[in-house]
This record gives sequence, structure tokens and C-alpha cells, in this order.
Amino acid sequence: MTHAGIECFLSICRHKTASAAARALYITQPSLSARLKVLEQEIGAPLFYRSKGSREMQLTNTGHEFHQLALQYEALINKMKTLGEEKKNTLRISCFSSLDTYLLAPVYRLFLQKNPQFSLQILDIGSAPVSQYILQGTVDLAFTVGRSYNSQLQRVPLFSEPLVLVCAADSTIQAPVTPADLSPQKEIFVEWNYDFISWHQEILGYSQPPLCVSTMLQLKHFLEQEKGWSIVPLSVAKGLTADGNIRQVETDMSMPRRETAYLVSIHRPVPALDAFLDCLRQVLENYPELENLL
Repeated sequence: MTHAGIECFLSICRHKTASAAARALYITQPSLSARLKVLEQEIGAPLFYRSKGSREMQLTNTGHEFHQLALQYEALINKMKTLGEEKKNTLRISCFSSLDTYLLAPVYRLFLQKNPQFSLQILDIGSAPVSQYILQGTVDLAFTVGRSYNSQLQRVPLFSEPLVLVCAADSTIQAPVTPADLSPQKEIFVEWNYDFISWHQEILGYSQPPLCVSTMLQLKHFLEQEKGWSIVPLSVAKGLTADGNIRQVETDMSMPRRETAYLVSIHRPVPALDAFLDCLRQVLENYPELENLL
């Protein structure tokens, strides 16, 4: 079992298709497929499958189990690579797509401009393993919309924001929108948090529509190309509607909220944390509709 094989496996997990995974690693798709085949032979079971008519590669049950081990392996390798580096001036952040894409990008720029003594390392790690990464010392600060049940971590609320409805600019949807006006077949669904999933079932009357996405690039694409609609956090709506191809629509129904917090270790101080939070407060001033909890 080689590092290259595990690297290919993780790249497919992150980019969903073999072609995108190969591009990210700067190798050919046949090379990636060959490495994956060797890895699956060594494990003795397939790690991915494709649904009919889909190019995206889905994890098998064995693949899910191996994914957790591969993440631990990657974290260990990264930690070994940085043993000789001076890490106190690097802020290592884990963030999710919806926050990272639209709200935090200007925070990153402002932080680096005001604090040239610091550098940033931005990671995309799922919410489930991120606590372990903080405890291992490979992540300093992680953003989350979930709860933390680990006594070794401190969860600090940052802000709360309403969820709003957006649709393609040329959609036939008109305000004020009621649940009866929304076609489930046109929804682009994102699992924002547990409260949203419960609200969705109670107010809209169904749990999950046919199309569920996880990145803001996917969300924007399907809203524009499929003339779809979606319920999104306000900060995401501001980013999506900036170019005029997507619009926000008023609704005649109660809407849930999303609270964003950050996680840090209670045992390990983060030297750049206060400087980063100052930049975040400054950017949040451009979002008066958000309830600042800092």
C-alpha cells in the first residue's frame, strides 16, 4: 500500500470524479485509475461505485471505513512533515464550503494584510473528524454549525443568520412564496444543519428532494442551469446574487436560522486567534442582518 495510492483515494473523495481528482494531483486519469486499482486489490474490496447515469464516484461501505483511516494517515504524514517548521506563526483553519466561499474570503485577505508576521493554512475537513484534528494539533481553529460534546474543546458562537429563499433570476417564482409555490423537483438541497432538516420536513412536507449538493459551486451551477430554487443562509445568498443571475425572494413562511461557531483546544493557545477574530468582526460589519455573537 503506497502513499500515492492513498493520495489518489483521498483526492477522489474530495473531488468526486476521477478526472477532477487526477487534475488536482497533476497526473493522468489512467495513472490515477491504475493506482486506485492496486489499492483496491491490496484491500481486497472495491472502495467506490458509480450510480447509473452519474459520473460521481460514491464510497462503498469499505470505502467509508478506509476513508477514516486515510484521513488519520494524511494527518500523521502532514504532522511529520512540519516537525521541523516554526509553526507558531501559522494559523491552520478548517472551514466548510458555504462559509469559506462567500464570507471568509475577505477575512483571509484582511488578516494577511494586517498581520504580515502570520501565514494561513486553510483546510477542508469534514465536521466529523475535525475535532480529532484539533486534538492532534494539526488544526488550530475550526468553524462549525454543529454542537461539540468533547470536553477538551471550546465552542464559541460567532454569529447567527436567517435562511432565505433564492432562485434563478428568470425563474417564475414570485413573492411572497408559500410552501405550495415550491416544486420539490426544482429544489437544490443542502444540509445546512439539523434544525434546517427538521424544519424542511415540517414546513415543506418532505425530507430530501432528488438533488442534494455539498459545495457552493455546485449550488450556483444548478440554480442557474436548472432554474432551480434553494433555501440558503443569508451570507450565502449575498454571494450568490452578486452577479445578477440569481435573486433572493421574500417568503410567507417561518424560516430557520443557522448559528456558526468556532472550535479550539482548551489546552493549546492559538497565537493568531485574536488578530483573526478582529478581522472577522470588521467584515461582519458589512452584514448588518447577521446577529453578531462575538
